[in-house]
Parts: sequence; structure tokens; C-alpha cells
Amino acid sequence: MSGFLPLALVFAGCVRPPEPDTGTVTPPPDTGSPLDSVPVDTDEPPVDVDSVGDQPDAGLDDAFFSTDTVHTVAITLPPEGISALGLSPYDKTLGDVTIDGVVLTGVGVRLRGKIGSFRTLDGKPKFAIDVNYTNVDQRYYGLEEISLNNEVVDCGYLREPLAYRIFHDAGIAAPRTGFARVSVNGADYGLYVVVETPDDRFIKRNYTDTTGNLYDGKYVYYEDHSYTLLDFTTLTEDLFQLEEGTDVGNTDVYAVVSAIANIAEPEDWYDALATLVDLRQVETYLVVEELVGHNDGYALNTNNYRFYFDPADAGRMTLIPWDFDYGFLHDYEWGFRWTSPNGVLAGSCFQNTRCSSEHKNAIRVVLANYDVAALQAWFDGMQARIANDAATDPRRECGIDSVLSYQAAARSWIATEPDELKATWGLQ
Repeated sequence: MSGFLPLALVFAGCVRPPEPDTGTVTPPPDTGSPLDSVPVDTDEPPVDVDSVGDQPDAGLDDAFFSTDTVHTVAITLPPEGISALGLSPYDKTLGDVTIDGVVLTGVGVRLRGKIGSFRTLDGKPKFAIDVNYTNVDQRYYGLEEISLNNEVVDCGYLREPLAYRIFHDAGIAAPRTGFARVSVNGADYGLYVVVETPDDRFIKRNYTDTTGNLYDGKYVYYEDHSYTLLDFTTLTEDLFQLEEGTDVGNTDVYAVVSAIANIAEPEDWYDALATLVDLRQVETYLVVEELVGHNDGYALNTNNYRFYFDPADAGRMTLIPWDFDYGFLHDYEWGFRWTSPNGVLAGSCFQNTRCSSEHKNAIRVVLANYDVAALQAWFDGMQARIANDAATDPRRECGIDSVLSYQAAARSWIATEPDELKATWGLQ
């Protein structure tokens, strides 16, 4: 097994998984800690963004979620906000943010990430920015929240944009991405990946009926460092967090869990779930998870996924991907096997004759539309776009040689993984 560890092993010892062997660590610049920084006063009035917020359907946020540029995101926090994030990093504190010259005041700022990717303000943390924290009508081109990923696990910065692109190309609703150079109170925090937050706007963009329920499937982490991985099994139904929709006491989740639990024979699988789950979408989702080597995803580690109950499809459930810090890895690197996944929805599927057959058909369909040359050309464009910002990122935790080797590995994966996927399922 490599230096990467699955959550099941990480939490068993209550330790952070070792970071990859990434060469020399580049320390933050000697410009003073953000703890010593103070917001810069300015006589310039904030840009009026009310009109921006009034255009939720204009598609103007497409420019923000683009790999064609590197945006500038300047976060301003008062001293008490800095202190608050030091004490309670996951609780929002009041601040301002300027994005490409557009000033948003009264936003909520908190840190993100858990084992593996969490960093404090003295390092390179993940950020979540709540745009309408104090002003419920404030938006940034329709966006209510902005997620900034630090990529401390992925030295190459490109796993997440590539993975979401592959999901999107396969017809799976997936977050959009972009790049940003981030600063806090004037201190340069380096290059970040901007990831679209799955929220009501995401639902509106991907589903025709927005009145369904969106749940979060990431693991629950407790203050004593214990954890609970979430799957569609009994005793965890209430732990799925409702992100958007109407609180129905998780009865929609209970229905799926109950259906799986009450399958008497493997061959009953399709009949038991066909009215509750979009099985064709799930089949495609599982194929793409493997295609992008998502070891820390639903099938292998029952982590990092969302799901939506779509009223336009008789309330059936679909899966939504999330977080590819540990993507583009082989299953054996974490002691897993794609043919015997831990996720109960995937595992029970593969025990069913029809589902196993449909899974192989889904592989053929996905790969028939998988354009290696186009993906590599797109990847090359991203790599060139961020080259300077990656090289000058003062808070990256690996040497520049590791940045390039991570990128080379991801680019190579694009061409080699389809054959490995076919070989795993006997399709050669």
C-alpha cells in the first residue's frame, strides 16, 4: 500500500494520513502571519453587486467557473475574525471578499477540510465563503457560496478539474471548477481550485425540478476524533445532512435503506430499487468513479458524495460526485478492489446478474464517448494556464518537481485508465 490511507485506517488510529512524498516543503513567505495583519482601509466605495444578484439565470457565473483564467480572491478579516477561526475554524466569521475587483461586504468565512486536507490560517487552508451571510439578497453572479480548495493533497492542482470534467462528459451532474489566486489580509496564500458548491443553484442548473431534497454523504467527524462513514445502511439514515429541500425527517433516505436491507435474494435487487433509485445513472456514476480512480469516493470508501431525489423522475435518487483530493489512484493503493466495493449500493448491485451486465454495458457507453485526445488537449491548456501561479505559490507543500510529476501522472492516467478499466471487468 502507498502512503495514502483510507479513512477506515486513518481513523482507526486517530491520525492524519501521511502526505505524499512530495519533495522539499516550501514555507510561507516571510511577510508576517495573517494573525498580525489588519484590514487595509480604503476610501473607495464597494462595488454595487445587487444587479449581479438579480440575474440568477443569466449564466454569468460561467466565467467564474472557467479554466481559462486565474481569478483573484482577496479575503479581508478583522483581528477578531482571525481569532475566531483559530478557535472554531468551521464556524463562520464576518469578513469581506474582493473577487476580480468586485467587493462583497459582510460575507461569512470559515475553514474547510478534515483529515488530510485541513490546514489552519498559518498554513494553506480550504475556505468556504458565504456570500449572503448578512445580506440575504447578496450574490456573486447568482452564487451564494464559494468553495476554495487548497490542493495540499494534490501537488499538481489538476485532479479536481479533470475528474469533474470526466464526470460531466459522461452526463453526470457535477460541479464546475476554476482557479484563483487567494490572499488573506494582503498575505499571498497561493493558487486554489474553485469548486462549485452543490446547492439550490447547482440543482437549478442540472435538474428541471428544483423542489427535491439534496443530501450530503461525507463522513461525520466528531471532536474526539472518532468518525462515522455514511452509507445506505441502517443506523446511519439520520446522519445524512439535508443541504437543500424540505425536511421530511430523512424518510426518503430511509426508503432506500429499507429497500436494500430487505432484499432477500441478489436477483431481487432491480425490482427492489427501480422505483427509488435511477439505476442507469448510478451505473454510470460507478463507472466514472473507477475511471477517475476515486479511492475516497462512494463505492470504495463510502465518502465524498451527494445525492438528490429528483421530483421530475418520480422522486428517484441520483448520485453527485465530490472532492477528488484522493482521485486518480489505483484501488490496491488503499487495499480496495473495484469488483468488491464497500458501498452497499454498489456491492449489492454487483451481486445481481442483471446489474453486473448493465455495469459492463455502462463501461462500454462511457468509454465510447471518452475522447483521450480532447481531454489531454484540455489538460495541457489548464497546465499552461496555472504554470506561473503553481510555480510561485508560496504555501504549497511540495517542490516544483513534484508539481510537475503529479501533473504528468494525471495526464498519463487519461490515456491508460480506459484499458485498465476494461481489463478489470474482462472486457478486453
